[in-house]
Amino acid sequence: MKKVVKAARSRAGAVKRHPFGLPAVLFVSLLFLSAAATLIALKRDTPQLSFSPSDNYIVRVTVDGDRKTIPSPAKTVGEFIKAESIPVTSDDRIEPALDAPITGDNFLINVYRAVPIVVVDKGVERHTTVAAGSPRGAVAAAGVKLHNEDIVMPEPTINFTTQGSLAERYIVSRAAEINLDLYGKSYTLFTRVTTVGELLKKRGVTLSKDDTVNLALDTPLTAGMKVAVVRNGIQVVTVDEDVAPPVRTVIDVSLSFGSQAVRQEGSAGKVTRTYEINIQNGKEVGRRLLQSVTIKEPVERIIAKGNTVNIPDNKIAVMAAAGISPNDYAYVDYIFSRESRWNAAAVNAGGCSGLGQACPGSKLAAACPGWQSDPVCQTRFFSGYASRYGGWQGAYNAWTTKHWW
Repeated sequence: MKKVVKAARSRAGAVKRHPFGLPAVLFVSLLFLSAAATLIALKRDTPQLSFSPSDNYIVRVTVDGDRKTIPSPAKTVGEFIKAESIPVTSDDRIEPALDAPITGDNFLINVYRAVPIVVVDKGVERHTTVAAGSPRGAVAAAGVKLHNEDIVMPEPTINFTTQGSLAERYIVSRAAEINLDLYGKSYTLFTRVTTVGELLKKRGVTLSKDDTVNLALDTPLTAGMKVAVVRNGIQVVTVDEDVAPPVRTVIDVSLSFGSQAVRQEGSAGKVTRTYEINIQNGKEVGRRLLQSVTIKEPVERIIAKGNTVNIPDNKIAVMAAAGISPNDYAYVDYIFSRESRWNAAAVNAGGCSGLGQACPGSKLAAACPGWQSDPVCQTRFFSGYASRYGGWQGAYNAWTTKHWW
């Protein structure tokens, strides 16, 4: 041991005696300290995610106009409502729906309390409480059956003394019930037009020279009236088909980007298609479409889609450092929130890894050696992957359709 210590001292003395020995030692030491300081600075300046799968999401819930911000581990709106013991009744309306996933910070939930309404139908008033998203939905929620052609008109209370209530009033305007016999097939339909001719035109009935109508075209329609159209000399057949309700989308700032709520359930319509039949030797050898007639008009389905984007600063910093356009922040946040909950080190049972769940994870590891702690590199990698969809908006559209990308 003494020999070893002596040799070490001898080498140290040799360094001191060497004309460049001490400066060289100082240079190497300073170089090491400078590199360490640079690495620390880079680590400090590189955006990091403090998010992990066990962390809470920030939820903003509005009840009776009062908004509260609550961190919660709840995975769905229903879990959140239950965990926070928010009292709700079957008459209340919650948006998004109870089974909607909570997938990001600053997630918006709205609880609309049932309020008193008065439904006036054929002069009869019905008092109840509802929290529907549309006038038609309010009347339906009150248990009043509506035909597709009926109209619901909201009307504010004008005189409490005479109307007996301050509740919102909904006036049901009923369509007239008419019996239509079309080429031997009978239908019950509802209409708001006033004459036989208007009825046939509205429903798409085109009269040919071979057709006869049991009533003059200018005959006023009355409830329960029968209108018959007959085609002479030609054999015809009618086929009924359902018509899917049209969908109208409204943008709502009270909902988070990517979430939606059904404000009004649609109702299918019905058309009857009339064919001229070619019969030879007692067998059908061909048919020609004569016309399509609307028997029941469809009612549109109204869907509210959220567009409020409120992304935490640390996630914005990551996307900005990765060169993501601010116009794409919402799309990136939507996909990463659902794929990994913004957990850079996430690995699923199939080995898919990272913020966007690259499969296999080796692809991500090859592009970003320290991928578990490098969300910026990961975001650049997944941005390249999004290019196969034409960019992040295309990737978002694909994800909303397939629920994977």
